[in-house]
Amino acid sequence: MARLIYSAIASLDGYVADEDGNFDWAEPDEEVHTFVNDLERPVGTYLYGRRMYEVMVFWETAHTLAGEPPVVQDFAEIWQAADKIVYSKTLETLSSGRRSTETSTPKRSGR
Repeated sequence: MARLIYSAIASLDGYVADEDGNFDWAEPDEEVHTFVNDLERPVGTYLYGRRMYEVMVFWETAHTLAGEPPVVQDFAEIWQAADKIVYSKTLETLSSGRRSTETSTPKRSGR
């Protein structure tokens, strides 16, 4: 049986990226990044909204940046290996590998 693991990162005001689309406020140190890598290593599929996908697609080419530490290279490989499903009404094509898009927002229960 598959497991669903839900994780999120957000500032106190509920956003991930600032008004310029940056989220460097949440950049982890090497120890935290290693922990996150180990946590995310078994992930098979990421479910994203358009905006989060646009932030995370950085990892598609992060391995090509010179001088990145091994922990960053490791996460780039983890992210690239997983499937991505993006829920969006406006995004027509995705620029990363192993992906698909849903053109409507997911339905939520009335709770």
